[in-house]
Amino acid sequence: MSDFTNALAWFTAAPKEWIENGQKNLNALGQWIWETIQGDFSENQSAGQIATGTIISMIPVVDQICDVRDLVANCKNIHKDSNNVGAWVALCLTLIGLFPTLGSFAKGGLKVAFLYLRKAGFTATGKVIGKIDPKILDAAINGIKKFLDMPATRKTLTTLRIYNPYKYLAGKLREVIGKINVNALLKQFDKLLDVTKKLLNKAANWGPQSIKQPVKDLLVLLDDVRKQANTMLSKALNPLTDALNRLARRLDIEGDKAFRAHADAMARHTYKGVDEATEATLIRKHRPSWADVGKPAKYKKLKSLTKEHHAAIKTGWPGFDSGPLKGKLDTFDKSMKAVEIPEGETLYRVLDPTSNDNSICWMREAEFKALKSKAEWRKRFAVWKNWNSNGEYVTYTVPPGKTLKVWEGRAATQISDADKAISLEGGGIQIVLNPADMKKEYLGKRQATNWDYIDPDLPGDEDFFGAKVGLPKLTHKWRE
Repeated sequence: MSDFTNALAWFTAAPKEWIENGQKNLNALGQWIWETIQGDFSENQSAGQIATGTIISMIPVVDQICDVRDLVANCKNIHKDSNNVGAWVALCLTLIGLFPTLGSFAKGGLKVAFLYLRKAGFTATGKVIGKIDPKILDAAINGIKKFLDMPATRKTLTTLRIYNPYKYLAGKLREVIGKINVNALLKQFDKLLDVTKKLLNKAANWGPQSIKQPVKDLLVLLDDVRKQANTMLSKALNPLTDALNRLARRLDIEGDKAFRAHADAMARHTYKGVDEATEATLIRKHRPSWADVGKPAKYKKLKSLTKEHHAAIKTGWPGFDSGPLKGKLDTFDKSMKAVEIPEGETLYRVLDPTSNDNSICWMREAEFKALKSKAEWRKRFAVWKNWNSNGEYVTYTVPPGKTLKVWEGRAATQISDADKAISLEGGGIQIVLNPADMKKEYLGKRQATNWDYIDPDLPGDEDFFGAKVGLPKLTHKWRE
């Protein structure tokens, strides 16, 4: 019972009587079931709300209640005009989500798309509906992107080792399309209808007298829709399969765009960084050599500027209260000092394909050449994966007749906001500067670090960054 009531709580707050009576008031429970089942589709959800709702619907027990609510909403919509083929297509989309060929991830991803198809593509009145508007498919793909970007989804992708979710969803959708017929849809309809009726009967038996007639009316409505289903589902098949085939094709295209290989290039998904929470989870699980778990900070963050720091800022060094260095003071420990880099000296910056050349973080040549691996760089310069994927570096030579005012000192230990026990040691001598003080013509070409674009000691990393395809272009990204 606790799993069931917990699932109900995702949709509707428990009645006061249920709480006050120590969760033993069946009358209140019946009322609660009735109120939950009557939940209708919301036509004004944002893409984020739809994606979040889909994640919730993947929870066991909650998912079945979601399906029941959707069935009730579909049948109520059909009842308004039982000849509206679009309303029957919407019902089909709910029933397809029950096909056993779909796992929880595929069901979740496709449910997002189906919500857009149902909401925008099949709500117009009329007995005949045309081909689905491409703009609706655009909205559906955008909804799927929101779903795929959610931490819970990305964790699922890692666990299932799904590298191209668009292609995966397209494949699953085509499996379903090949199995769609009236009998298959009716089979799922009957299964879900049976569950729905059992819940409604519990609500009527347990609930107050006031809901007994409304429950009876809803049961009659559901039976009426079922009686028409043999005929009307057959009319819905053509527009349904057309929409699904178009959706599958759009998923293919999106998968190709995200994972297309080019000569002298990297796959685009390689550049998509792992989020902070997922990185912390991977570190906990695999304990890469560059991260520490449970160790105190060795190089404590600089909390405030000294008199010497303030004096340097007054004479031309970049400040930390505004501009590109705002909020970056704590990347240093107390060793930070104002330094002038002389003309002709070359600085090095480690970056990934999405990083800007003219950013704030640099190091001297000796520091760069002393690095033997990506793991050493991450550890000594305290660089999280969600900040910088790595793989490339660029140089900058101070122009003739100029000096470059920078801050130099040890990198402070960085502690994960997602898991306070996880840290990166730091201690490497870093340089922070104002990119506005740089001149583009003195920038060297991008080069490969030969450390690869993924961290070999963090299994699962490739799920976010992908495998290398061909050679990187090593293209400059100078922010004007």
